[in-house]
Amino acid sequence: MRKPRIFCPELSSPSYKCTNIKQIHHLAKVLRLKPNDPVELFDGKGSLANGAIQEIAKAYIKFEVDGISFIQNPHLKFYQAIIPYIKKENLIYSLQKLVELGVNSLVIYKPELLDQSLAKKDLSKLNDRLKEVAILACEQSGCNHLPEIKFFNDLRQCLQSIEGNTNFEGLFVLDTIANQFLKDNESLRLNEISIITGPESGYSEKERETMNALGLKSRKIGHYVLRAETAPVVGISKFHTLLGEH
Repeated sequence: MRKPRIFCPELSSPSYKCTNIKQIHHLAKVLRLKPNDPVELFDGKGSLANGAIQEIAKAYIKFEVDGISFIQNPHLKFYQAIIPYIKKENLIYSLQKLVELGVNSLVIYKPELLDQSLAKKDLSKLNDRLKEVAILACEQSGCNHLPEIKFFNDLRQCLQSIEGNTNFEGLFVLDTIANQFLKDNESLRLNEISIITGPESGYSEKERETMNALGLKSRKIGHYVLRAETAPVVGISKFHTLLGEH
């Protein structure tokens, strides 16, 4: 039986005290772990350690940290998914799968055609939930590299933040109305791959104008229309296949 995996932001000291109430409840009440039970600790940056529970209290769980090693990211390329806010459960599903695929960066933007279920919601609360989901996905999948997650109020703001760091050569817009499919050879020489996907209602006219003005490459990834939560997962998987990084 695989040892429980615990996210531990700091693995530099011989012990770690977890004070996250949700994590404590999961470990103590759901998994029913006890003192001396072995666990596996990871920091989301590649470091992995053997551990054991030293003490369980209502407000904290203390772990012993031992045998720290570094696990190299298995992907040679840098992968980024730029996705919109969509219905909560669908967004959580998509984020889980993207973490399981090993994306390095997740960028979430508020689309102009925002689903009405989110129109009056406090998205900052959803953001906190998404960060928790990413950690849980790492714990469950065995991924030792927690992706960086950023949030933006619109697609323009998102692309402006990226523009200073890249020439957009490796940025692909996945679009159902694109005229070209992804080509087998157009991404082989790239070290960084980024994809943009749209919401359930598609990109707005203004968003398309923004992307066209930047000269972004628009591509299809299949013959059929994919759901908003499925498109980024299929897109990243497609690049993994093209680049031989299964």
